[in-house]
Amino acid sequence: MLSNISRKANMAVTEGLRNFKNDQKGVTAIEYGLIAIAVAVLIVSVFYGNTGFIKTLQGKFDNLTTTISSAVVTTGTGGTGTNSSSTTPGTNQQ
Repeated sequence: MLSNISRKANMAVTEGLRNFKNDQKGVTAIEYGLIAIAVAVLIVSVFYGNTGFIKTLQGKFDNLTTTISSAVVTTGTGGTGTNSSSTTPGTNQQ
């Protein structure tokens, strides 16, 4: 009984392999899969490499943050929102 089942399974596998070998529909799917892998590798290398787009963009935002941080005007006491070193128009600063 067990040998009969194993013989049927062996025949089914052999027949399936023969049908798979002669079937050309899967070739196109494999080609599209290979193209998708190549595109994915290209995207990863362009965007996430050491000199890639993401690193360059991070550098630009770091420069922008530094520029904005250095341009912040400190406010004076009293909460008026003016710079403590500024003068009111029409007054003499001595």
